[in-house]
Amino acid sequence: MTRRPLLLPAIAAVFLQSGCGPDAGASAPASPPPQVRTIRLVPEDVVLATTVVGTLEPAARVVVAAQEEGVVTAVAVREGDRVAAGDLVVQLDDRRIRAELAEAQARLLDARAQARRAKALEGDGLISPSEADTIRASEAMAEARAELLDTRASFARITAPVDGVVLARRVEVGNLASARTPLVELAAGSGLLLRVPVSELEVVHLRPGDEATVRVDALPDVSLAARIARIFPSAEGATRQVTVELSLAEPPAAVRPGFLARARMVLERRKGALLVPEAAMQRGSEVPHFVWVLDGDTARVRPVEPGERVDGRVVIRSGLAAGEEVVVEGLVRLRDGGPVRRATGKAGP
Repeated sequence: MTRRPLLLPAIAAVFLQSGCGPDAGASAPASPPPQVRTIRLVPEDVVLATTVVGTLEPAARVVVAAQEEGVVTAVAVREGDRVAAGDLVVQLDDRRIRAELAEAQARLLDARAQARRAKALEGDGLISPSEADTIRASEAMAEARAELLDTRASFARITAPVDGVVLARRVEVGNLASARTPLVELAAGSGLLLRVPVSELEVVHLRPGDEATVRVDALPDVSLAARIARIFPSAEGATRQVTVELSLAEPPAAVRPGFLARARMVLERRKGALLVPEAAMQRGSEVPHFVWVLDGDTARVRPVEPGERVDGRVVIRSGLAAGEEVVVEGLVRLRDGGPVRRATGKAGP
């Protein structure tokens, strides 16, 4: 008797290979909810300030000019030199005026001698009072001319009228200096000014007398005290910026006019402000500014009105309340109303 081959193992193999087992057609496992880190909003007291850039200027400028015409024989200062009141800055050739002065002084001596003789002769009745008066008038004229020439001779030595720093020298040896010709420009005293542009939205918070701090690039570790000296009355037409003038009363000697400086001025001290990191702020097409907040384990879009920026954070003017949780990390996969998982540990800066 002939036996037919047993086909059951082959049939079973076909079923297995064709995927007709009990798990056939099952979907892949769902991805876990996105993991986020959050901060809980706590009201804070913050200082809102603005930092603007300008160039230091002398608080007062003094132009030293010639009072008498003469040829420059010496210039005793250079730009940047510090001078004290009375220090020589420019010397003019005074040989001609000195010669005239010597002649005038000799004539004055002679006139004084004649006046003494006239007095004696008048006392003896040898000359009339009118003759004596004429001689005394000649003496007075000689004295006046000698004093005038002495003053003019002193003009050849031109000195600094005040303590200060030389900003510019406008003549060189050999130049002819006419009367009233500017010779040297000084920054009077040690005080400095800083004029800076401030936006129209910020300048309304400033007042003359307000304190400020100034830093210069040349001395990055030095903070200089300053005060608002004045606020210009109008804004620039194109920029809508207003010039604010700061006064630095006693800057260090190393800080000079022309240095680039940055001024920080306090605009407002706000109590109970809510702040979020700048990275938490999002922008959308329908919602200009929003953040993600958590409602339990669900992410929600929250429209907000952002305000000033303070050290990498944004003041929230409206849209959030104290105690709410704001997502600061893991924002990429969030969807409104979607589930989330809270990450353990502290959120990054």
